[in-house]
Amino acid sequence: MSPRNIGGLLVAGVFGLIPASAFVAWGVDRSTASNAAIIYLTVPIITALLASVMLKERMTAVRWGSLFIALAGVLILSGVDLRHLQIANSKFLLGNILVLLACSSSSFYNVSCKGLLSRFRPVEVLVYTYAIAFVVSLPVMQWAEPQWLVGIRSYRASTWAALIMLSVVVWGLAMVLWFFLLNRLDVSQASVSVYLLPFLGVVISAITLGEHITTTMIIGGAVTLGGTILITSLEPTSV
Repeated sequence: MSPRNIGGLLVAGVFGLIPASAFVAWGVDRSTASNAAIIYLTVPIITALLASVMLKERMTAVRWGSLFIALAGVLILSGVDLRHLQIANSKFLLGNILVLLACSSSSFYNVSCKGLLSRFRPVEVLVYTYAIAFVVSLPVMQWAEPQWLVGIRSYRASTWAALIMLSVVVWGLAMVLWFFLLNRLDVSQASVSVYLLPFLGVVISAITLGEHITTTMIIGGAVTLGGTILITSLEPTSV
């Protein structure tokens, strides 16, 4: 635990995790869910830009092309009508800016953790940065939600079960697997896989909830999958 390592963990935990969660919650509350969903698609692009600046990763034409192919696939998959979005509406400007800052914070966390993974194991990066974020966020929570302890006491068993499931699977296992991926690929390459989330969500919903998959969804999913395969198969990693 040298000063350099402690400083790196503090920066990643404080500036990478806390704004990513707080700003997106405040932003969605002041904007629309559709605006937030579209803005959140900028995460891989912001991540690639930060990786090229902070880590000196090479952003070739193939990498940029793969990013935008995968992005196009997600837009096709989701069936978003861009004409009806209200990104530029001044009424939602503050909310949209907060969501964009949350995206930038999330990207910063990914890039920062890439550097930390050369000195720590994935589980260590996860535990240390989340522990730091928890401690620092306590006074923020007290300021934003003074009655937070009262709310926690009222949680039902189903709420605790959902929180435990999220903690173990989403914030635990999934993040460790993500760090293993970051260890083996450039950040810009790994970040494209974020665009697979909507595609996988459609597949899982069809299997578990019996939701209908349309031809447009299949085409969009295929384009997204093609973009992610392109950046990992044609582009060598610098790791």
